[in-house]
Amino acid sequence: MVELTTDQISDLLDNTLIGRLCMASQDGRPYLLPFPFCWADGAIYLRVAMTGRKGEILTQNPQVCFEIDTFTDTLDQYASVLAEGRIETVTNLDEKARIRTLNSAKYQRLRKGHRPGHGRQTPLEALPLCKIIIAHLSGRRNDPPQVIESQGVTDGRARPTCLAQ
Repeated sequence: MVELTTDQISDLLDNTLIGRLCMASQDGRPYLLPFPFCWADGAIYLRVAMTGRKGEILTQNPQVCFEIDTFTDTLDQYASVLAEGRIETVTNLDEKARIRTLNSAKYQRLRKGHRPGHGRQTPLEALPLCKIIIAHLSGRRNDPPQVIESQGVTDGRARPTCLAQ
């Protein structure tokens, strides 16, 4: 495995649709949920209502990890990023507004404008926004396929940016 650079980690966070929020109850029982997210200012922002099982767990234990990954269809190339830290509720309305704008731009770009179910506009005061304050951030990818020296080619499949050499 090869460590990703800071730029490669940021690129992967900027260009991934869904990540997985991992948490554990006080008795150590793990729980994981997928979320769309926004990477900004060195933090990961999520729209998380503090209700149900996740709300109960996060209220008792705010220590979390967040994972994203990318891979080729044949799984010969893959990469992942893992962020460890503490989740907290965002209450500042200016911060909420800025993150909502950044998040909308991200998904507009990645989904080419198609966002089913996102016609609503939750008032900022009611927007359940949380952020992960990152204590440790790392990323890894597998080694790229070897170039066949006699032919000077690889398999030719498109690779996610962080997987390209």
